[in-house]
Amino acid sequence: MCTPGQSNYCCNRAISPVIGLVLLVAIVVVLAGVLASLALGFDSELREPAPPGGFEQQYVSDGNGNTDSRPYVTITHQIGRTVDADRVYIKDESGNRVYWDDIWTGGSEVTAGEYVHIDGFASDSALDPICEAGDRYWVVLENGDGQTLITNEWTAPSDPDISAPTHDDDDDGIPNWCPSE
Repeated sequence: MCTPGQSNYCCNRAISPVIGLVLLVAIVVVLAGVLASLALGFDSELREPAPPGGFEQQYVSDGNGNTDSRPYVTITHQIGRTVDADRVYIKDESGNRVYWDDIWTGGSEVTAGEYVHIDGFASDSALDPICEAGDRYWVVLENGDGQTLITNEWTAPSDPDISAPTHDDDDDGIPNWCPSE
C-alpha cells in the first residue's frame, strides 16, 4: 500500500512480486496438467511384463534312452514364475507347434524343474524331428489376447549320431525318418 508522499513508482513495484507469484503458480499447474495427461494417455500402451524365466536344453544326438535311439532334446524350465501349460508351446522351423501340456512329459503348469522331451514323434509328432545340425525349436509364451513372446530358442549343434545301421538304410547320412532331399 502506498503511503502519502511515496512516488507511484514504489507502489507499482510492490504489485510485481504478487503478479510473478501468480504467474509461477499458473505455469506449475499447467505443466502438471500436461504431464498428467501424457501419463494417462500412455496407459493404454502399457502391457503386463513377460514372466521372467529361463530354460535349459540337453541334446542327445545318439538318442540314448529314447525309442528307436532317435535324437531328442530335453527342454527344462529352470527358473521363473509358474505359467499355465496351455499358454506355452514349442514351435519348429516349419511353423508346426505343440502345447507344453500335450507332450507326454509336460504337466498342466510350467514350473521350475518341469521339462518336455522333444523328438518329433508320438505326443510331439506335430513337430519336425531333429534331422541335421541347425534344426531349431522355439519355446513360445501366448497371452490371453493371442499375443506371443519367444522365450527360448534351441538350435541343434550337430547332426544326429545315427550309428545304428537301421537308422540309415540307404547310407546317405540322413536318418530314415527325415525327408530325403
